Amino acid sequence: MITPDKIEEWIKELEQRPESTAPILRFIANRLRELSNRNEELLEENIALMSGKRVEEYESRIAHLEYQLNLLKRQFGGEAPEPAEITSSEEASQAATSLLVYDIQGHVYRLELSKADMASEQVVGQLNGDLVPEGNPARLLAVPSTEEVLFIFTTGRVVARPVMDLPLYPLPAEENQASREVAAPIPVEPRAGERLACLAPISRLSLAQFFVQASRKGHLKKINTSLAQSILANHYIGTGIKAAPDQSFELILCGSEDRLALVSQEGYLLCARVKDIPFAIEEAMRLGTSDHLVAALEAPSSASLLIMTQIGKVLHQAGDDLEVAASLRLKGKPVFSPSRRKQGVRVVGAAAVTERDWGVALHQDGQLSLHPVKDLFGKGAVETHGELLAFVGLQAT
Repeated sequence: MITPDKIEEWIKELEQRPESTAPILRFIANRLRELSNRNEELLEENIALMSGKRVEEYESRIAHLEYQLNLLKRQFGGEAPEPAEITSSEEASQAATSLLVYDIQGHVYRLELSKADMASEQVVGQLNGDLVPEGNPARLLAVPSTEEVLFIFTTGRVVARPVMDLPLYPLPAEENQASREVAAPIPVEPRAGERLACLAPISRLSLAQFFVQASRKGHLKKINTSLAQSILANHYIGTGIKAAPDQSFELILCGSEDRLALVSQEGYLLCARVKDIPFAIEEAMRLGTSDHLVAALEAPSSASLLIMTQIGKVLHQAGDDLEVAASLRLKGKPVFSPSRRKQGVRVVGAAAVTERDWGVALHQDGQLSLHPVKDLFGKGAVETHGELLAFVGLQAT
């Protein structure tokens, strides 16, 4: 503040030392400029408040915080509806796990699995139709039925949907010939020229620091979750690629100290720390022209990384033994020998699991089979029907 006493002091200074005139005037001019700029900011703020723009902005922030809070409540059993408001089927869904099978055309099969009904080698579904559209095998995601998933398209467009809002695909015991012939629904229709890149669970959004985008060709980029409100409101997160024909592949919510594992189809593995991933898209894993990622996932040290090949061979590595890459732009370490690669062995999926968890395999004939992880570690293989198309871990609850 410029007080009257300060002004009197300057006047005396000018009377006694005229040479001080220039610096004092310069100081006053700079201070007036600062006050003028601040006055303009306050004027804009008042205009925004009077026009309702600032109110709308605050309301949008509050709505986003409420959205994140509701996600956490659903996921961690916070405030629940009154018992009278819940039907028996909804109550069962809240305690179940949803297995999502989806393809690039936007088809999504949702099957619900109850923990009480899980058994080793159990067939939990029989899917029909084309499971490799346009040469791209369908993918798997296992999440609690209370989860919310983000549909991420190759154009960078995103749409959030609660899992329980996705149509259920009949389980084998409930199927009849008519229902078996019904194609999987398309909950969010792809627009012209785009494909469904992935489904990503987002209920832990408020607990994460970053989104990490991974492309099929091994490029990574992280985005602060503080931008989530804008991303969800504008339904756009960006493609996460440098150039075509590369395309979006996966989106992971994580913290700065977390580790990510990247696994390629030809059997290479790279582990990187999130804090080392740049905010600008950059090549993290150097892949061959015929290779691409089949898994990009968080790899905590408390879990083992289980890798599945198309012939049902199980490869695993303890989380403590995963070596974090010293830098990016590396090829990664091979998970099987060059001779096996020459024989045509390929990776179809990977999961970070403990011995209490389960694995789900999608077979070429459309069968979905359930396997305890402890059995997979012991046997080292899965009996396949043709070849495996995809594999995912299912956490014990």
